[in-house]
Amino acid sequence: MREIVIIHENEEWLVPLREEFKQRGVSATEWFLDTGVVPFTEQPQDAVYYNRMSASSHTRGHRFAPEYTRAVLTWLESHNRKVVNDTRALALEVCKLSQYAALQRAGLRVPQTHAVIGQQHLVSAAKAFNQWPLILKPNRGGKGLGVQRFNSLDELARYLDNNALEAPLDGTWLLQEYIQPKQPFITRAEFVGQKFVYTVQVNTEDGFELCPADSCSIEDQFCPTDQQSQKFSITQRFEDHAIIAQLERFLRDSGIDVAGIEFIENDQGELFVYDVNTNTNYNQGAEQRAEVSHSGMGALAEYLIGLAQTS
Repeated sequence: MREIVIIHENEEWLVPLREEFKQRGVSATEWFLDTGVVPFTEQPQDAVYYNRMSASSHTRGHRFAPEYTRAVLTWLESHNRKVVNDTRALALEVCKLSQYAALQRAGLRVPQTHAVIGQQHLVSAAKAFNQWPLILKPNRGGKGLGVQRFNSLDELARYLDNNALEAPLDGTWLLQEYIQPKQPFITRAEFVGQKFVYTVQVNTEDGFELCPADSCSIEDQFCPTDQQSQKFSITQRFEDHAIIAQLERFLRDSGIDVAGIEFIENDQGELFVYDVNTNTNYNQGAEQRAEVSHSGMGALAEYLIGLAQTS
């Protein structure tokens, strides 16, 4: 059995995965990436490498962790090492616009979106976009940072006149149509090994009013330290829905092995996919209440072990 190496920048998110490995009598090596060296001319260890790098790493002080990870993954892939969530997945993790392009190629509907480089262009771009209400958010932010809703052009202009906006990490703002949800929740579909695991419904009444946007991303809400929240409930509603097969095809086409994909349903029953999280976490409290046969982290551990046992 080959070694399993977990590439990450947040130890807290590994706690439940460690436990799942322990229950199966397996240990994994953890490779924390923040700063360091990539020995590109040397041979990397023959192992299974699982990439858990997050677009929000800079919010934890790890500004260049994704760039470091991209260099590491490039090195590993150049030597044909097995990488789970490779450079293609990482490229989508850090760029919403790239996500939307890939989702559309797979036949999935995404919110109407325009990209703007330079704050001085926001008002004129919003006027041309002409979708109200609209969401203003950074292309690469993480955890909903910098996401705001505006109901009119005047409201946006007044805000920009009186407030200094922090520039997005990659300099790119997104203007996005606001999708009014049919019910006060969003849905997140979990996939491991490009296969559907389950969907979880997330109540948005206490602060997810900006959907679809990064503020709807439940990455941090799925933190293993927050298991008591009743906002999360596993649902079987979409198990036989056509969107699941579409999302599995999107994952195959995009080279993503593990992901949580979030979508929202409008009043007409149309589904809009607005976020792909390749660094996914699972709410154990919701799993326990639903008495799921396989937890998300359990399915992930078994998938990685299976890859490591393959000769």
